[in-house]
Amino acid sequence: MNNKLSLTAISFLANFVMAGFATQFGMLIDPIAAKFGADVNQVASIFSLLNGGALAGTIAAFFLIEKVGLKRMTLLCYGLIALAAAALHLTGSLYVVMVAMTVIGLCGGVGLCIAGTLVVSVWQARMQSTMLVVQDATFNVAGVVFPLITTYTLTHAMAWSWSYLAVGVVALATMLVAVLTNFRSCEAGGESAGNEHSEWNLGIISGGLGLFLGMLALYTFLTWAPMFVKNKFGIPFEEAGNIITQYWTAALLGALVSTAIVTRIAIRTFLLVIITLAMGMKRLSSPPTT
Repeated sequence: MNNKLSLTAISFLANFVMAGFATQFGMLIDPIAAKFGADVNQVASIFSLLNGGALAGTIAAFFLIEKVGLKRMTLLCYGLIALAAAALHLTGSLYVVMVAMTVIGLCGGVGLCIAGTLVVSVWQARMQSTMLVVQDATFNVAGVVFPLITTYTLTHAMAWSWSYLAVGVVALATMLVAVLTNFRSCEAGGESAGNEHSEWNLGIISGGLGLFLGMLALYTFLTWAPMFVKNKFGIPFEEAGNIITQYWTAALLGALVSTAIVTRIAIRTFLLVIITLAMGMKRLSSPPTT
């Protein structure tokens, strides 16, 4: 049972780490630009390297996990993420920041696939659905915790990289938990699951595309919202960054409510209800046409 819990903890920490790097980047654009004397748009493009690396890592994970193994990939990915976070803290070059963010995105993308594989392998039936929702909630928790750390460091005249170094410490902790954990049951389960036929129909493909577009819109908001609020209302950048914490606090509450709901109704029904509510709220909030 302890091994089962440690595997689950690794899957949660994987989401926590990736969220730590992704959710606070919009708050760091201005400080990074000031540190390296770079243009704000140039710094914002670094976020594309993080996301692009995550996408490449997700694709590569399909091949790497099977060839290398879950445990070795976990150790490699989170060891590299910890080193990249240290490089961000120590470097004086924007080029090193770009390379480090690409490495973090690549390893983080692989790590997210590992996290999903662990949950699916360890838990079954309805408990599996619940754990996947809880796993998503850990992403939201990181979205609350790390922006708060960023706000503290920036308001106390500390370097912008301290908040990312904190994420690197979590990555190192993830690697240490993986060292002490037996992955054999998950890897055996993955081999047997690989022999089963996977169904790819129009509904699954369109659902995946919808999730991709939703995440794209989300990260665009996270990147530019602090800058927009700062310029729109003329408030300090650190205060403008609070919008990120507020967003993720609301997202965390939503995830907790979802965790309770999916234990009682089917995910398909829940998804349809949420989509209907979202469309209704969008309709009500739209300005009237003349």
